[in-house]
Amino acid sequence: MSTAALNNLWTYIKGLSLSYSDRQWLAEHLVEPEEIESAQQRKKDEELVRKLRSLHYEGEMTADEMKKALRESHHFGLRKINYRLGDD
Repeated sequence: MSTAALNNLWTYIKGLSLSYSDRQWLAEHLVEPEEIESAQQRKKDEELVRKLRSLHYEGEMTADEMKKALRESHHFGLRKINYRLGDD
């Protein structure tokens, strides 16, 4: 369909004064079922990743331990460079 035809269709649809249930019906019929399923799967995947990121593992370093490890790991040649982080 051309852009002009799509704009005409959109103008026609807006002029119909559809109820909420009619708009839902139209939306369901305009979107392919595969697109809906892939969107739902993507949402589930994102939720799983969010949950995994929020887990804390046994033996995981605390923020202070991570800062100390980072400071101690910065050696350049024979010089040791210590960085000061905000809350020290």
